[in-house]
Amino acid sequence: MTQSVEAAPRHSRIRTQRGPSAVLTVPARKDYVVIIRSAVAQLAACAGFTTREISDLRLAVNEACALLVTGQQSTGVIECRADVGAALNDAPGDVLRVTLAAPTGAFDTPDTDGLGWTMMTALVDAVAWAQDGVTARVDLKVRRGVRTG
Repeated sequence: MTQSVEAAPRHSRIRTQRGPSAVLTVPARKDYVVIIRSAVAQLAACAGFTTREISDLRLAVNEACALLVTGQQSTGVIECRADVGAALNDAPGDVLRVTLAAPTGAFDTPDTDGLGWTMMTALVDAVAWAQDGVTARVDLKVRRGVRTG
């Protein structure tokens, strides 16, 4: 059974030129979330994202990891794939995409009315969640230089 939730409408795929990227796998335990947050923040910093954008992204990654860590056994893992691409369509600035995936285990559909989901949607440009029966995935997308305030 496949389920999915999106916080922002999916537009046609943005074509990108590949830039810096990272892939890492850590145990699905809260003690390891800091590694993912730090790696994504470093990638964003190297790509020229502002301190505020990086701070918001770190919080969103933390909340996404919290969704995936909930209900995991100590044998589960979280895989993080992050990449930066230069937008070629109408999207201004660079786009950083972060995909976090973990085995479903006892994972349930995220509470899209809850504080964690609300925070993620406020901190990044797009959030999507999907579960294909074996794996749960959270996708985050941030455009450099778009968010103000």
